[in-house]
Amino acid sequence: MSSSGDPQTLGEQALARLLRSNAPGKLSLAGAYAFGYVALGHAQMEGTEPDWYQEIDPLDALFLGSTWPGKFRDEFEFANARDAWLRLLRGTVHGKGIQRFVGETISASEELGIPVDDGKLMLALAGRLEAAGLDRRRLPRRLLPKVALQSCRAVYGPSLDLPLPDPPEDAKQRVKRFWKDVEEESWAGAGDTPQAVLRDGLRRFHDAGLPVKQESGMLLPALYAALMTKPGELLEDMAEHAWAWGVSLDEASPLVPVLDVLLVAAELEMSVAKTLGHLFAVPAFTEPIPSDALLWTSSPGLALPRLAFELGIPKVSTLEKTVTPDELDWVGMHARMRLSAAARGNAADLEDTDSTDGTDGAQEESDERWADRREAVRKAALRKVRKKSGGRAATRHRSDRPVERIWNADGSSVVRFSADTPRGQELKEGLEGQLVAFREKFGREPGPDDPLFFDPDADEPTPLTKEYFDDMMLDMAERAVDMGIDPAFLHAWREVGYVVTEETRSMFTTAEVLAFNRALARHRQAGE
Repeated sequence: MSSSGDPQTLGEQALARLLRSNAPGKLSLAGAYAFGYVALGHAQMEGTEPDWYQEIDPLDALFLGSTWPGKFRDEFEFANARDAWLRLLRGTVHGKGIQRFVGETISASEELGIPVDDGKLMLALAGRLEAAGLDRRRLPRRLLPKVALQSCRAVYGPSLDLPLPDPPEDAKQRVKRFWKDVEEESWAGAGDTPQAVLRDGLRRFHDAGLPVKQESGMLLPALYAALMTKPGELLEDMAEHAWAWGVSLDEASPLVPVLDVLLVAAELEMSVAKTLGHLFAVPAFTEPIPSDALLWTSSPGLALPRLAFELGIPKVSTLEKTVTPDELDWVGMHARMRLSAAARGNAADLEDTDSTDGTDGAQEESDERWADRREAVRKAALRKVRKKSGGRAATRHRSDRPVERIWNADGSSVVRFSADTPRGQELKEGLEGQLVAFREKFGREPGPDDPLFFDPDADEPTPLTKEYFDDMMLDMAERAVDMGIDPAFLHAWREVGYVVTEETRSMFTTAEVLAFNRALARHRQAGE
């Protein structure tokens, strides 16, 4: 291929044209992408890029360019603002343009054999966007993030003047029963309502020594911790992650009124009893948590796969892994934990920085940030949780089950099982059988990078593909009744990508358990 037809060269030429024909405040979608791509490159050259810039994919770059030269306090603010902006574009001609952008990104990735977030793909994409006509229409000023998100809940949180619902007449009795349930129920108490999940979270925080009855700022982190976190996640991260999750939801979500009470109460330093009284006046507090609240979305790299799957695209190749719809929860969780671990790793370096260097520049940047008010809203809860947590993990009561997954703070994990139980012995024998099958198939011992569960039709050790797994599940579902298995159980397993049993329950978050149980109920209702 000649250099003139090389995708990288074509991308460089397109970038130059897009930068000439666009300007801040006068951007097309392709122009916004060009500005975002250059902003990433400039930050890398200057050594000023935060860790989360390494997680940015093309759709993130487009949003970053649409906000240039604006700044973001962290990846949570960036991702929440991105998603809020994308929601605003839905139903407009520019929303169709975003869909075209996603399609072009995936097509380029597949044709070039390069992950969507690889630098080579991101450069080559510029030429394709221009050819696809995404530079022909300018975004109107009212839809540019700086204007459109001025009072956005996802960026600033709910208004502190938000009128809270009046507590019911029996609020005191209901609050008393609530605390009695916190003290008496087992840790794994069943329930899929905010009330039930909050009880579990408060019990966990109480066991960690946190003042759950004295500080209303503990309520939202407790709800979030019980619903979304893995045991390895640190308590000191909970307030920040909870705030990001709490404001990330679409304002149309029925859970938002519950979250708004928790957010406002923390900032106003409302008593815990009064906050609970207001919660009991919100119908959603005692209704099932909506499915839109079960996914973490407040990190870079998560919007592009979600939109691709909405368009019927079955998979998205990233540097981390090939993502399929059933893995969105895992990808979000891992991104959250990985970035938090990286931030803690850099904290010592930041503390050693000379505080007099760049003071004026830092103040100027602070004045430009969108999240000045957000910092004020989060500050109290962050300070209290971090002070009390002492860097401890938000561990659950240790399970005595035969299978347990041990999580580290960066999202890595290892599965342990006890061979002293009948089920543990079965698992041990199953793994030993896989080792024998590997040796027989490939004539050697498995290496550290070899998959234990491999494609039996491949000549080299190859992990089982999503397609292979789906076909296997469908085949088993057809024979499930004869095997004494509920076929809906297998269909649910195929849909969400994991299976929850009584023995494996402790390996999953409450959100994952709810997602599996709801998939199981849907397939049973459908008669599958």
